Amino acid sequence: MQKTWLSNLMTPLGKLYEIYQTQRRKKLNSQAWHPDCFVISIGNIMSGGSGKTPFCLYLAELLKKSGIKIGVSHRGYKGTLEDTPTVISDGKQIFYKAMTCGDEAYLLASRLPEIPVVVGKQRCAAVSLLLAAFPDTEIVILDDAFQHLSIARDLDFICFDAKWGLGNGRVIPAGYLREPVKNIPLSSIIIINHKEGEDEVSLEKEWWSSFPQTSFHCWIRGKGYVDTRDNLYTAKDIKGKRCILVSGIAHPESFEHNIEKDGISWLHHFRYPDHYAFSDIKEINKLSSLCSKYQIDYILCTEKDLVKLQIYAPLKNKLRALRLQTECQDEETLLGLIKERMGY
Repeated sequence: MQKTWLSNLMTPLGKLYEIYQTQRRKKLNSQAWHPDCFVISIGNIMSGGSGKTPFCLYLAELLKKSGIKIGVSHRGYKGTLEDTPTVISDGKQIFYKAMTCGDEAYLLASRLPEIPVVVGKQRCAAVSLLLAAFPDTEIVILDDAFQHLSIARDLDFICFDAKWGLGNGRVIPAGYLREPVKNIPLSSIIIINHKEGEDEVSLEKEWWSSFPQTSFHCWIRGKGYVDTRDNLYTAKDIKGKRCILVSGIAHPESFEHNIEKDGISWLHHFRYPDHYAFSDIKEINKLSSLCSKYQIDYILCTEKDLVKLQIYAPLKNKLRALRLQTECQDEETLLGLIKERMGY
């Protein structure tokens, strides 16, 4: 969104919303509960995708490899357990389906073996449940939680998409910012997420150079394609096949970019709203019929969509999900900074 006439018209409302969010943050921060462990929040201030979940996967795996016992809390957005704090994985077994616990929460649980995952938008109750079940937890990671202020955090990671940046720099409804940039604590760490193929040169000359907070650059790269059994395929295995794309994400064009970069062509991209549930059997039957009619070999999707589509037998064997992997520019420094904040 640019600074158009409509954005200018909405600016007074954006200013009011900015004041509201600032006052809300001050009030809730003063009342926040602090668990008996180190708390890391991963969030953003921009509406839409900013790479929070890929970074959460990366950070949880990094901390686990360093020997720290981790637990993850997710809201369980659009799952039926969103209003009921529930442990959905004990690190060994996932107890619920994606429709029940939410697509992103299920993805975290499936990609993070040995790490328990709890869902529930009542974060205090959810984290209390997690710590009661796993009392040796040293760090709880709150995914998508910068605006969820009921729990005090020791460290905030604020994620941005390198391409979208701050948008027009204005707060909703005049722009895409959920709250003003000044609300980001100075102790936070800024994460700039780059898509594969974006220029890695002259990083200090871009929009993020004005942040006073410590910042790190990460690249989200395609690692291959996985089926419903987590078997990994290369782009070479898929090139030349008849494919369609199916996605329900915030920025479907970034998904297309990754597929195109791998040299894979497709007949059509079926785009659905972000977090689309794929619960409409008519849509599933339509996709199945089209696959038969046009002799489709593979349905390419995101991992977030795979966890919902894999329950349908007519589609299951054709599904291949793009696996993304986050890489940090300076991993050792990042890990050292977290341990320093923990008092290690």
